[in-house]
Amino acid sequence: MVADLGSFSGAARRQGLTQPAISFQIKSLEKELGAPLFDRSRGKVVLTPAGRTAYTHAKKIMAAREQMMADIPRTTGEVAGRLLMGASTVPGEYLLPPLISRYRKDFPGVSVSLDIGDSAGVVRELKDEAIELGFVGTPVTSPEISRKPFAEDRLVLITPARHPLAAARQVTCRSLPGNSFVNRKAGSGTRTRLEEGLAARGVSASDLDVVAELGSTQSVISAVQAGMGISIVSNRAAEQSLHKGLMKVKDIDDADLTRKFYVIFLKQPPLSLAAESFLKFCLS
Repeated sequence: MVADLGSFSGAARRQGLTQPAISFQIKSLEKELGAPLFDRSRGKVVLTPAGRTAYTHAKKIMAAREQMMADIPRTTGEVAGRLLMGASTVPGEYLLPPLISRYRKDFPGVSVSLDIGDSAGVVRELKDEAIELGFVGTPVTSPEISRKPFAEDRLVLITPARHPLAAARQVTCRSLPGNSFVNRKAGSGTRTRLEEGLAARGVSASDLDVVAELGSTQSVISAVQAGMGISIVSNRAAEQSLHKGLMKVKDIDDADLTRKFYVIFLKQPPLSLAAESFLKFCLS
């Protein structure tokens, strides 16, 4: 956590401990390993070469521990234990929370951990075996990964309430260039699907006047509501933010911007009973 946050004090706050307690633990670990793990000489906390090696192994140890906690219930046949999942923004913030709530009514012995990032990050976590199930908006193609469609939505245009496009009778792909555009960061399934849809109508992503690239759907919506520009987001996310009256939602009339969401998982090793049961629950 010190390495991820680049801060002893930040790690202490996150762990609910004092900074001296965190420093003591790090010093104890450095003594045990016989090497300094952090370089504090340049005003910031960075990993030393030994620290980077220790960090890599520590992540594997933590992942193995989580896998053990997931695998133990398999020996008893009980659907219980810790279920580690990752999701891109739209499934993570809008689709999965109600599903998880209903699932836990049937399987109260399962503790669910859900990390939310972009689709590319979810795939990396899955390949690193940091999660068992991933939920993404791009059709992942990898020989080691299985994927199944479990939901779909469509992308829509959002504009500030008083933007000229908000009153337009028709909006096409060629209406977008020339307007300040708030985009998702590279690696986002929303961005990938948008670029595919625009390309099909002869509009390049480079034609957009991108004024900001943001890391989540909600941050994009907030930027549009503040008047920064227009954007394209999931209709599910847009509908939940319409009540504020700060933006308008429009369909792009000449483009098919529907998309599927996929649940992805490694072909090997086998899923834990908790992951297996949640997969069946989602697909049903």
